[in-house]
Amino acid sequence: MTADTTLALIIVLAVFLGLLAIRLHVGLSLMVAGGLGIVLLLSTDAAVSTVSNQPYSTSASYSLTVIPLFILMGVFAVNARLAEAGFDAASRALVRIPGGAALASLTGSGFFAAVTGSSVATVATMARVSTDAIVKAGYGIRLAAGVVCAGGTLGVLIPPSIILVLYAVVTGVSIGPMLLAGIGPGLLTILAYAVTIVFLVMRGRRRQAKEVLPVDSAARTFGRNELGDTEAQGSARAELREPKAEEARPRIDIMGLLFLGVIFLVSIGSIYMGLATPTEAASFGAMAALIVLLIRTRPPKWLTVIRESLTEAVGLTAMTFLLMVGAGVFTYFLAFSGASRALVNTVVDADMSPYVVLICCLLLLLPLGMFLDGVSMILIAAPLLHPILSAYGFEEIWVGILVVKVAEMALITPPVGMNAFVYSGSVPEAGLGRIFRGILPFILADVVVVAVLIMVPEIVTFLPELSAAR
Repeated sequence: MTADTTLALIIVLAVFLGLLAIRLHVGLSLMVAGGLGIVLLLSTDAAVSTVSNQPYSTSASYSLTVIPLFILMGVFAVNARLAEAGFDAASRALVRIPGGAALASLTGSGFFAAVTGSSVATVATMARVSTDAIVKAGYGIRLAAGVVCAGGTLGVLIPPSIILVLYAVVTGVSIGPMLLAGIGPGLLTILAYAVTIVFLVMRGRRRQAKEVLPVDSAARTFGRNELGDTEAQGSARAELREPKAEEARPRIDIMGLLFLGVIFLVSIGSIYMGLATPTEAASFGAMAALIVLLIRTRPPKWLTVIRESLTEAVGLTAMTFLLMVGAGVFTYFLAFSGASRALVNTVVDADMSPYVVLICCLLLLLPLGMFLDGVSMILIAAPLLHPILSAYGFEEIWVGILVVKVAEMALITPPVGMNAFVYSGSVPEAGLGRIFRGILPFILADVVVVAVLIMVPEIVTFLPELSAAR
Protein backbone atom coordinates (compact mmCIF):
# COMPACT_ATOMS: atom_id res chain seq x y z
CA MET A 1 0.00 0.00 0.00
CA THR A 2 1.11 3.56 -0.66
CA ALA A 3 1.68 6.15 2.05
CA ASP A 4 -1.57 7.93 1.10
CA THR A 5 -3.53 4.68 1.34
CA THR A 6 -2.00 3.87 4.71
CA LEU A 7 -2.86 7.34 6.01
CA ALA A 8 -6.42 6.98 4.74
CA LEU A 9 -6.74 3.61 6.46
CA ILE A 10 -5.54 5.06 9.78
CA ILE A 11 -7.97 7.98 9.50
CA VAL A 12 -10.89 5.67 8.67
CA LEU A 13 -10.16 3.35 11.59
CA ALA A 14 -9.83 6.31 13.96
CA VAL A 15 -13.15 7.75 12.75
CA PHE A 16 -14.83 4.36 13.11
CA LEU A 17 -13.64 3.92 16.70
CA GLY A 18 -14.58 7.52 17.49
CA LEU A 19 -18.12 7.00 16.21
CA LEU A 20 -18.43 3.84 18.30
CA ALA A 21 -17.20 5.79 21.32
CA ILE A 22 -20.09 8.26 20.98
CA ARG A 23 -22.43 5.25 20.66
CA LEU A 24 -23.50 5.73 17.06
CA HIS A 25 -25.07 2.55 15.65
CA VAL A 26 -22.40 0.13 14.42
CA GLY A 27 -23.94 -0.08 10.94
CA LEU A 28 -23.97 3.69 10.55
CA SER A 29 -20.44 3.93 11.97
CA LEU A 30 -19.18 1.46 9.37
CA MET A 31 -21.02 3.29 6.60
CA VAL A 32 -19.71 6.73 7.56
CA ALA A 33 -16.13 5.53 8.07
CA GLY A 34 -16.13 3.50 4.85
CA GLY A 35 -17.68 6.38 2.91
CA LEU A 36 -15.03 8.77 4.24
CA GLY A 37 -12.33 6.35 3.13
CA ILE A 38 -13.77 6.23 -0.39
CA VAL A 39 -13.83 10.03 -0.45
CA LEU A 40 -10.15 10.15 0.56
CA LEU A 41 -9.06 7.57 -2.04
CA LEU A 42 -11.46 8.32 -4.91
CA SER A 43 -13.98 11.14 -4.80
CA THR A 44 -17.16 12.35 -3.18
CA ASP A 45 -19.20 11.16 -6.17
CA ALA A 46 -17.78 7.66 -5.82
CA ALA A 47 -18.63 7.61 -2.11
CA VAL A 48 -22.18 8.83 -2.74
CA SER A 49 -22.64 6.23 -5.48
CA THR A 50 -21.35 3.42 -3.26
CA VAL A 51 -23.44 4.37 -0.24
CA SER A 52 -26.60 4.83 -2.32
CA ASN A 53 -26.20 1.55 -4.23
CA GLN A 54 -25.09 -0.59 -1.30
CA PRO A 55 -28.53 -1.09 0.32
CA TYR A 56 -29.91 -2.67 -2.84
CA SER A 57 -26.81 -4.63 -3.80
CA THR A 58 -26.51 -5.99 -0.27
CA SER A 59 -30.12 -6.98 0.28
CA ALA A 60 -31.18 -8.03 -3.25
CA SER A 61 -30.08 -11.62 -2.82
CA TYR A 62 -32.39 -14.62 -2.63
CA SER A 63 -30.12 -16.37 -0.13
CA LEU A 64 -30.61 -13.52 2.35
CA THR A 65 -34.35 -14.17 2.62
CA VAL A 66 -33.46 -16.85 5.15
CA ILE A 67 -32.52 -14.12 7.65
CA PRO A 68 -35.91 -12.38 8.07
CA LEU A 69 -37.64 -15.77 8.00
CA PHE A 70 -35.49 -17.17 10.81
CA ILE A 71 -35.93 -13.93 12.76
CA LEU A 72 -39.70 -14.15 12.29
CA MET A 73 -39.67 -17.78 13.40
CA GLY A 74 -37.74 -16.85 16.53
CA VAL A 75 -40.04 -13.96 17.42
CA PHE A 76 -43.14 -16.12 16.98
CA ALA A 77 -41.56 -18.85 19.14
CA VAL A 78 -40.63 -16.41 21.92
CA ASN A 79 -44.08 -14.82 21.95
CA ALA A 80 -45.60 -18.31 22.06
CA ARG A 81 -43.66 -18.79 25.32
CA LEU A 82 -41.67 -21.72 23.97
CA ALA A 83 -38.40 -20.51 25.48
CA GLU A 84 -40.16 -20.35 28.85
CA ALA A 85 -41.41 -23.91 28.32
CA GLY A 86 -37.83 -25.09 27.82
CA PHE A 87 -36.62 -23.18 30.87
CA ASP A 88 -39.39 -24.52 33.13
CA ALA A 89 -38.86 -28.10 31.95
CA ALA A 90 -35.12 -27.82 32.60
CA SER A 91 -35.77 -26.34 36.04
CA ARG A 92 -37.91 -29.32 37.03
CA ALA A 93 -35.69 -31.97 35.47
CA LEU A 94 -32.41 -30.63 36.84
CA VAL A 95 -33.51 -29.41 40.26
CA ARG A 96 -32.00 -32.41 42.14
CA ILE A 97 -28.62 -32.17 40.40
CA PRO A 98 -25.87 -30.09 42.07
CA GLY A 99 -26.22 -26.64 40.60
CA GLY A 100 -29.64 -27.56 39.17
CA ALA A 101 -30.93 -23.98 39.18
CA ALA A 102 -27.82 -22.79 37.33
CA LEU A 103 -28.08 -25.66 34.83
CA ALA A 104 -31.73 -24.79 34.24
CA SER A 105 -30.81 -21.15 33.67
CA LEU A 106 -28.12 -22.24 31.23
CA THR A 107 -30.66 -24.33 29.35
CA GLY A 108 -33.16 -21.48 29.32
CA SER A 109 -30.53 -19.07 28.00
CA GLY A 110 -29.65 -21.59 25.31
CA PHE A 111 -33.27 -21.91 24.23
CA PHE A 112 -33.74 -18.15 24.18
CA ALA A 113 -30.48 -17.50 22.36
CA ALA A 114 -31.32 -20.14 19.75
CA VAL A 115 -34.69 -18.63 18.91
CA THR A 116 -33.54 -14.99 19.00
CA GLY A 117 -30.05 -15.38 17.52
CA SER A 118 -28.74 -12.56 19.73
CA SER A 119 -26.31 -13.05 22.59
CA VAL A 120 -26.76 -9.54 23.96
CA ALA A 121 -30.58 -9.75 23.80
CA THR A 122 -30.48 -13.08 25.62
CA VAL A 123 -28.39 -11.69 28.47
CA ALA A 124 -30.59 -8.60 28.77
CA THR A 125 -33.73 -10.74 28.90
CA MET A 126 -32.55 -13.59 31.11
CA ALA A 127 -30.31 -11.67 33.54
CA ARG A 128 -32.85 -10.70 36.18
CA VAL A 129 -34.98 -13.85 36.05
CA SER A 130 -32.06 -16.29 36.05
CA THR A 131 -30.14 -14.43 38.74
CA ASP A 132 -33.13 -14.39 41.07
CA ALA A 133 -33.72 -18.12 40.51
CA ILE A 134 -30.08 -19.08 41.10
CA VAL A 135 -29.65 -16.93 44.22
CA LYS A 136 -32.98 -18.12 45.63
CA ALA A 137 -31.78 -21.71 45.23
CA GLY A 138 -28.87 -20.94 47.57
CA TYR A 139 -26.08 -20.17 45.10
CA GLY A 140 -24.16 -16.95 44.67
CA ILE A 141 -24.58 -14.09 42.28
CA ARG A 142 -21.11 -14.68 40.85
CA LEU A 143 -22.22 -18.07 39.54
CA ALA A 144 -25.40 -16.50 38.18
CA ALA A 145 -23.41 -13.88 36.28
CA GLY A 146 -21.17 -16.49 34.68
CA VAL A 147 -24.09 -18.72 33.70
CA VAL A 148 -26.18 -15.95 32.13
CA CYS A 149 -23.33 -14.23 30.27
CA ALA A 150 -21.91 -17.51 28.94
CA GLY A 151 -25.36 -18.96 28.24
CA GLY A 152 -26.13 -16.05 25.94
CA THR A 153 -23.36 -17.16 23.59
CA LEU A 154 -24.96 -20.58 22.97
CA GLY A 155 -27.29 -19.25 20.29
CA VAL A 156 -24.37 -18.56 17.98
CA LEU A 157 -23.94 -22.26 17.19
CA ILE A 158 -27.35 -23.80 17.90
CA PRO A 159 -29.48 -23.57 14.73
CA PRO A 160 -31.18 -21.50 13.60
CA SER A 161 -28.27 -19.09 14.04
CA ILE A 162 -28.41 -15.78 12.21
CA ILE A 163 -24.66 -15.33 12.69
CA LEU A 164 -23.90 -18.64 10.96
CA VAL A 165 -26.15 -17.57 8.07
CA LEU A 166 -24.37 -14.22 7.82
CA TYR A 167 -20.96 -15.87 7.85
CA ALA A 168 -22.06 -18.21 5.06
CA VAL A 169 -23.41 -15.32 3.00
CA VAL A 170 -20.39 -13.01 3.28
CA THR A 171 -17.89 -15.83 2.59
CA GLY A 172 -19.83 -17.75 -0.05
CA VAL A 173 -20.11 -20.94 2.04
CA SER A 174 -23.28 -23.04 1.67
CA ILE A 175 -25.83 -22.06 4.31
CA GLY A 176 -27.35 -25.51 4.92
CA PRO A 177 -24.11 -27.33 5.81
CA MET A 178 -23.03 -24.34 7.90
CA LEU A 179 -26.15 -24.59 10.05
CA LEU A 180 -25.77 -28.34 10.47
CA ALA A 181 -22.10 -27.94 11.39
CA GLY A 182 -23.02 -25.82 14.40
CA ILE A 183 -25.00 -28.58 16.14
CA GLY A 184 -22.03 -30.69 17.31
CA PRO A 185 -19.96 -27.76 18.65
CA GLY A 186 -23.10 -26.30 20.24
CA LEU A 187 -23.81 -29.49 22.16
CA LEU A 188 -20.14 -29.75 23.14
CA THR A 189 -20.24 -26.20 24.49
CA ILE A 190 -23.36 -26.95 26.52
CA LEU A 191 -21.65 -30.02 27.98
CA ALA A 192 -18.53 -28.02 28.85
CA TYR A 193 -20.59 -25.31 30.58
CA ALA A 194 -22.63 -27.91 32.47
CA VAL A 195 -19.48 -29.66 33.73
CA THR A 196 -18.10 -26.27 34.78
CA ILE A 197 -21.25 -25.47 36.76
CA VAL A 198 -21.29 -28.82 38.56
CA PHE A 199 -17.57 -28.53 39.34
CA LEU A 200 -17.96 -25.02 40.79
CA VAL A 201 -20.95 -26.03 42.90
CA MET A 202 -19.33 -29.20 44.26
CA ARG A 203 -16.08 -27.39 45.06
CA GLY A 204 -17.99 -24.60 46.78
CA ARG A 205 -19.93 -27.09 48.90
CA ARG A 206 -16.78 -28.96 49.91
CA ARG A 207 -15.20 -25.72 51.07
CA GLN A 208 -18.31 -24.73 52.98
CA ALA A 209 -18.55 -28.15 54.62
CA LYS A 210 -15.02 -27.80 56.03
CA GLU A 211 -15.88 -24.56 57.76
CA VAL A 212 -17.58 -24.46 61.15
CA LEU A 213 -19.59 -21.29 61.03
CA PRO A 214 -21.21 -19.94 64.18
CA VAL A 215 -24.70 -18.69 63.54
CA ASP A 216 -23.89 -15.13 64.61
CA SER A 217 -21.03 -14.91 62.09
CA ALA A 218 -23.06 -15.91 59.07
CA ALA A 219 -23.62 -12.35 57.92
CA ARG A 220 -19.88 -11.70 57.92
CA THR A 221 -18.83 -14.88 56.13
CA PHE A 222 -21.61 -15.42 53.62
CA GLY A 223 -20.47 -14.82 50.07
CA ARG A 224 -16.79 -15.67 50.60
CA ASN A 225 -16.90 -18.85 48.54
CA GLU A 226 -16.33 -19.83 44.95
CA LEU A 227 -19.98 -19.40 44.06
CA GLY A 228 -20.97 -16.15 45.56
CA ASP A 229 -19.86 -12.86 46.93
CA THR A 230 -23.55 -12.08 47.63
CA GLU A 231 -25.21 -10.42 50.59
CA ALA A 232 -26.07 -12.42 53.70
CA GLN A 233 -29.29 -14.32 53.16
CA GLY A 234 -29.94 -15.98 56.49
CA SER A 235 -28.16 -18.15 58.96
CA ALA A 236 -25.17 -20.36 58.26
CA ARG A 237 -27.35 -23.45 58.51
CA ALA A 238 -29.69 -22.06 55.87
CA GLU A 239 -26.72 -21.36 53.64
CA LEU A 240 -25.26 -24.86 53.87
CA ARG A 241 -28.41 -26.83 53.39
CA GLU A 242 -29.34 -28.42 50.07
CA PRO A 243 -31.97 -26.53 48.08
CA LYS A 244 -35.25 -28.32 48.48
CA ALA A 245 -36.70 -29.69 45.28
CA GLU A 246 -40.22 -29.12 46.56
CA GLU A 247 -39.79 -25.40 47.15
CA ALA A 248 -40.47 -24.17 43.65
CA ARG A 249 -40.88 -26.91 41.10
CA PRO A 250 -42.41 -25.37 37.98
CA ARG A 251 -45.06 -27.16 35.99
CA ILE A 252 -43.74 -28.77 32.83
CA ASP A 253 -45.31 -27.35 29.69
CA ILE A 254 -45.47 -30.59 27.73
CA MET A 255 -47.21 -29.04 24.73
CA GLY A 256 -44.68 -26.22 24.63
CA LEU A 257 -41.82 -28.72 24.52
CA LEU A 258 -43.55 -30.69 21.76
CA PHE A 259 -44.14 -27.53 19.75
CA LEU A 260 -40.51 -26.52 20.24
CA GLY A 261 -39.37 -29.90 18.93
CA VAL A 262 -41.72 -29.70 15.95
CA ILE A 263 -40.41 -26.27 14.93
CA PHE A 264 -36.80 -27.49 15.19
CA LEU A 265 -37.55 -30.61 13.13
CA VAL A 266 -39.47 -28.67 10.50
CA SER A 267 -36.72 -26.09 10.06
CA ILE A 268 -33.40 -27.81 10.73
CA GLY A 269 -34.56 -31.40 10.23
CA SER A 270 -35.77 -30.67 6.71
CA ILE A 271 -32.33 -29.30 5.82
CA TYR A 272 -30.60 -32.38 7.23
CA MET A 273 -32.94 -34.75 5.37
CA GLY A 274 -32.40 -32.85 2.13
CA LEU A 275 -36.11 -32.13 1.86
CA ALA A 276 -35.76 -28.34 1.67
CA THR A 277 -33.27 -25.60 0.99
CA PRO A 278 -32.35 -23.33 3.92
CA THR A 279 -34.76 -20.64 2.68
CA GLU A 280 -37.60 -23.13 2.29
CA ALA A 281 -36.82 -24.62 5.69
CA ALA A 282 -36.87 -21.16 7.29
CA SER A 283 -40.26 -20.45 5.72
CA PHE A 284 -41.61 -23.79 6.97
CA GLY A 285 -40.27 -23.01 10.43
CA ALA A 286 -41.82 -19.52 10.43
CA MET A 287 -45.18 -20.96 9.36
CA ALA A 288 -45.00 -23.66 12.03
CA ALA A 289 -44.11 -21.07 14.67
CA LEU A 290 -47.04 -18.88 13.55
CA ILE A 291 -49.44 -21.81 13.88
CA VAL A 292 -48.07 -22.58 17.35
CA LEU A 293 -48.46 -18.92 18.32
CA LEU A 294 -52.10 -18.96 17.24
CA ILE A 295 -52.74 -22.21 19.12
CA ARG A 296 -51.20 -20.86 22.34
CA THR A 297 -52.89 -17.42 22.15
CA ARG A 298 -56.50 -16.66 22.94
CA PRO A 299 -58.48 -15.63 19.83
CA PRO A 300 -59.23 -12.04 20.99
CA LYS A 301 -55.46 -11.38 21.20
CA TRP A 302 -54.47 -12.92 17.86
CA LEU A 303 -54.26 -9.68 15.89
CA THR A 304 -52.45 -7.84 18.67
CA VAL A 305 -49.84 -10.57 19.18
CA ILE A 306 -49.25 -11.02 15.45
CA ARG A 307 -48.92 -7.26 14.93
CA GLU A 308 -46.43 -6.97 17.79
CA SER A 309 -44.48 -9.98 16.51
CA LEU A 310 -44.28 -8.58 12.99
CA THR A 311 -43.21 -5.18 14.29
CA GLU A 312 -40.45 -6.75 16.40
CA ALA A 313 -39.30 -8.96 13.51
CA VAL A 314 -39.18 -6.00 11.13
CA GLY A 315 -37.10 -4.02 13.62
CA LEU A 316 -34.61 -6.86 14.13
CA THR A 317 -34.39 -7.48 10.39
CA ALA A 318 -33.82 -3.81 9.65
CA MET A 319 -31.06 -3.65 12.27
CA THR A 320 -29.37 -6.72 10.80
CA PHE A 321 -29.50 -5.41 7.25
CA LEU A 322 -28.27 -1.98 8.35
CA LEU A 323 -25.21 -3.74 9.76
CA MET A 324 -24.77 -5.59 6.47
CA VAL A 325 -25.06 -2.41 4.41
CA GLY A 326 -22.55 -0.57 6.61
CA ALA A 327 -20.18 -3.53 6.52
CA GLY A 328 -20.56 -3.66 2.73
CA VAL A 329 -19.43 -0.03 2.37
CA PHE A 330 -16.54 -0.59 4.77
CA THR A 331 -15.47 -3.80 3.02
CA TYR A 332 -15.55 -2.03 -0.36
CA PHE A 333 -13.17 0.59 1.02
CA LEU A 334 -10.83 -2.09 2.40
CA ALA A 335 -10.86 -3.96 -0.90
CA PHE A 336 -10.22 -0.84 -2.99
CA SER A 337 -7.45 0.36 -0.67
CA GLY A 338 -5.69 -2.98 -1.04
CA ALA A 339 -5.66 -3.51 2.74
CA SER A 340 -7.37 -6.90 2.48
CA ARG A 341 -5.00 -8.13 -0.23
CA ALA A 342 -1.95 -6.76 1.60
CA LEU A 343 -3.01 -8.52 4.81
CA VAL A 344 -3.42 -11.86 3.04
CA ASN A 345 -0.07 -11.51 1.26
CA THR A 346 1.71 -10.49 4.45
CA VAL A 347 0.45 -13.49 6.38
CA VAL A 348 1.12 -15.97 3.56
CA ASP A 349 4.62 -14.58 2.94
CA ALA A 350 5.47 -14.88 6.64
CA ASP A 351 5.90 -18.64 6.13
CA MET A 352 4.34 -19.58 9.46
CA SER A 353 2.77 -22.88 10.38
CA PRO A 354 -0.88 -23.06 9.20
CA TYR A 355 -2.11 -23.74 12.73
CA VAL A 356 -0.10 -20.82 14.12
CA VAL A 357 -1.80 -18.60 11.54
CA LEU A 358 -5.18 -20.07 12.49
CA ILE A 359 -4.67 -19.37 16.20
CA CYS A 360 -3.39 -15.83 15.50
CA CYS A 361 -6.43 -15.10 13.32
CA LEU A 362 -8.76 -16.37 16.04
CA LEU A 363 -7.02 -14.30 18.70
CA LEU A 364 -7.51 -11.17 16.58
CA LEU A 365 -11.25 -11.51 17.18
CA LEU A 366 -11.02 -11.11 20.96
CA PRO A 367 -10.26 -7.35 20.98
CA LEU A 368 -13.26 -6.74 18.69
CA GLY A 369 -15.53 -7.91 21.50
CA MET A 370 -14.62 -4.71 23.33
CA PHE A 371 -16.56 -2.65 20.79
CA LEU A 372 -18.83 -4.84 18.67
CA ASP A 373 -21.56 -7.44 19.00
CA GLY A 374 -21.27 -10.87 17.36
CA VAL A 375 -23.02 -9.95 14.11
CA SER A 376 -20.85 -6.88 13.58
CA MET A 377 -17.67 -8.83 14.30
CA ILE A 378 -18.55 -11.48 11.73
CA LEU A 379 -19.46 -8.93 9.06
CA ILE A 380 -16.14 -7.12 9.54
CA ALA A 381 -13.76 -10.01 10.28
CA ALA A 382 -15.06 -12.80 8.05
CA PRO A 383 -14.18 -11.12 4.71
CA LEU A 384 -10.64 -10.54 6.03
CA LEU A 385 -9.93 -13.85 7.77
CA HIS A 386 -11.65 -16.22 5.35
CA PRO A 387 -9.25 -15.60 2.41
CA ILE A 388 -6.22 -15.97 4.70
CA LEU A 389 -7.30 -19.29 6.17
CA SER A 390 -8.59 -20.60 2.86
CA ALA A 391 -5.14 -19.96 1.36
CA TYR A 392 -3.76 -22.54 3.80
CA GLY A 393 -6.21 -25.19 2.67
CA PHE A 394 -8.36 -25.34 5.81
CA GLU A 395 -11.89 -26.69 5.39
CA GLU A 396 -14.21 -23.69 4.97
CA ILE A 397 -17.07 -24.81 7.19
CA TRP A 398 -14.69 -25.88 9.98
CA VAL A 399 -12.96 -22.50 9.85
CA GLY A 400 -16.32 -20.74 9.88
CA ILE A 401 -17.44 -22.52 13.05
CA LEU A 402 -14.16 -21.68 14.79
CA VAL A 403 -14.37 -18.01 13.79
CA VAL A 404 -17.98 -17.70 14.91
CA LYS A 405 -17.29 -19.53 18.18
CA VAL A 406 -14.34 -17.28 19.09
CA ALA A 407 -16.30 -14.18 18.04
CA GLU A 408 -18.90 -15.01 20.68
CA MET A 409 -16.15 -15.76 23.21
CA ALA A 410 -15.04 -12.17 22.70
CA LEU A 411 -18.36 -10.99 24.13
CA ILE A 412 -17.49 -12.42 27.55
CA THR A 413 -13.72 -11.82 27.52
CA PRO A 414 -12.28 -9.16 29.87
CA PRO A 415 -11.63 -6.32 30.06
CA VAL A 416 -14.62 -5.22 27.98
CA GLY A 417 -16.87 -8.20 27.29
CA MET A 418 -20.13 -6.72 26.02
CA ASN A 419 -22.29 -9.37 27.69
CA ALA A 420 -20.77 -8.48 31.07
CA PHE A 421 -21.75 -4.84 30.73
CA VAL A 422 -25.26 -5.76 29.57
CA TYR A 423 -25.61 -8.03 32.62
CA SER A 424 -24.28 -5.28 34.87
CA GLY A 425 -26.96 -2.95 33.56
CA SER A 426 -29.70 -5.48 34.35
CA VAL A 427 -28.24 -6.59 37.72
CA PRO A 428 -26.33 -3.53 38.98
CA GLU A 429 -25.76 -5.00 42.45
CA ALA A 430 -23.49 -7.67 40.94
CA GLY A 431 -20.59 -5.33 40.12
CA LEU A 432 -18.30 -5.76 37.12
CA GLY A 433 -15.46 -7.28 39.13
CA ARG A 434 -17.68 -10.01 40.49
CA ILE A 435 -19.25 -10.58 37.05
CA PHE A 436 -15.90 -11.12 35.35
CA ARG A 437 -14.77 -13.47 38.12
CA GLY A 438 -17.92 -15.47 37.52
CA ILE A 439 -17.33 -15.53 33.77
CA LEU A 440 -13.69 -16.66 33.97
CA PRO A 441 -14.37 -20.41 34.48
CA PHE A 442 -16.66 -20.39 31.43
CA ILE A 443 -13.99 -18.69 29.33
CA LEU A 444 -11.64 -21.52 30.28
CA ALA A 445 -14.35 -24.00 29.25
CA ASP A 446 -14.64 -22.21 25.89
CA VAL A 447 -10.88 -22.44 25.38
CA VAL A 448 -11.09 -26.19 25.96
CA VAL A 449 -13.96 -26.47 23.46
CA VAL A 450 -12.06 -24.55 20.79
CA ALA A 451 -8.98 -26.72 21.38
CA VAL A 452 -11.09 -29.87 21.01
CA LEU A 453 -12.67 -28.56 17.80
CA ILE A 454 -9.22 -27.85 16.38
CA MET A 455 -7.91 -31.30 17.30
CA VAL A 456 -11.09 -33.16 16.28
CA PRO A 457 -12.57 -31.35 13.25
CA GLU A 458 -14.96 -34.26 12.68
CA ILE A 459 -17.17 -32.80 15.43
CA VAL A 460 -17.87 -29.96 13.01
CA THR A 461 -17.89 -31.79 9.70
CA PHE A 462 -19.73 -35.00 10.70
CA LEU A 463 -23.33 -33.84 10.19
CA PRO A 464 -22.72 -31.85 6.95
CA GLU A 465 -20.92 -34.83 5.45
CA LEU A 466 -23.61 -37.25 6.63
CA SER A 467 -26.33 -35.02 5.17
CA ALA A 468 -24.47 -34.73 1.85
CA ALA A 469 -24.18 -38.51 1.68
CA ARG A 470 -27.92 -39.05 1.99
